Amino acid sequence: MKLLLTNDDGIDAPGIQTLAYVLRREHEVWIVAPLRNKSGASSSLNMLQNLYLERRSDKDFALDGTPVDCVLSAFTGGYLPSRPDAVISGINRGYNLGTDAVYSGTCGAARQASLTGIPGIALSVDKNPFESSGSAADSEYNYASLAEFALKNLKNLLVLCGKIRNIDEGMNYEYFINVNAPSIDSYKGVKFTKPCRRFYCGDHTVLTKEADGKTYSCFVGGENVRCYGDEFSDAKAVADGNVSISVLYAEPAVNTEFCKKTFC
Repeated sequence: MKLLLTNDDGIDAPGIQTLAYVLRREHEVWIVAPLRNKSGASSSLNMLQNLYLERRSDKDFALDGTPVDCVLSAFTGGYLPSRPDAVISGINRGYNLGTDAVYSGTCGAARQASLTGIPGIALSVDKNPFESSGSAADSEYNYASLAEFALKNLKNLLVLCGKIRNIDEGMNYEYFINVNAPSIDSYKGVKFTKPCRRFYCGDHTVLTKEADGKTYSCFVGGENVRCYGDEFSDAKAVADGNVSISVLYAEPAVNTEFCKKTFC
């Protein structure tokens, strides 16, 4: 298959490079990924401005834009010989569990792919909580195990994106796939999951006055994340040593019961 890889950690991140190395054993792999870290970009895209594109090799490109910019550029920019069979976003450095998928550029790219008629898969890993030294080093993250899992199970993952639908002139898939896994050599199993509710205790904003006395720099942060979910949640699955697979709607979900009601 012809695969397009992207991410939100940036083209030089070890997650995407490990994934490309493994998938190239059996597939034609192209990379169009952000030039720099775009974590938290969600589904944002740049409009009405030129974006710098750097060719790193025959099949690897760095774009000075968001993950969604990378997907759309690859589909329509003409520098790929044809549209890919699938888009794989990741492997992300850190989980994209539960409601964090709303903010994730990794998930945003996978969603955009499915909305544009190409099945999209997001892959993320986090450190092994039972063996982590507390370091932020990339060596704490086992990208290779999830890359091998993706290679072995790619066809099955693509089937989960559902049926392609024709809508006027466009096409889209029903779902995109959000895969999370802990950094361990051998997974306990694979679980289909639903997103947990992620809550960051101690959310805060720090304002720092600049030298001119008129402007401020703003830093938004949060620590001590808590996950609320039942035994079928993605957080529970990875905590138990499993691969979590969540099949998420590409289009916004809606409560159709209200379509039958009148307002006031």
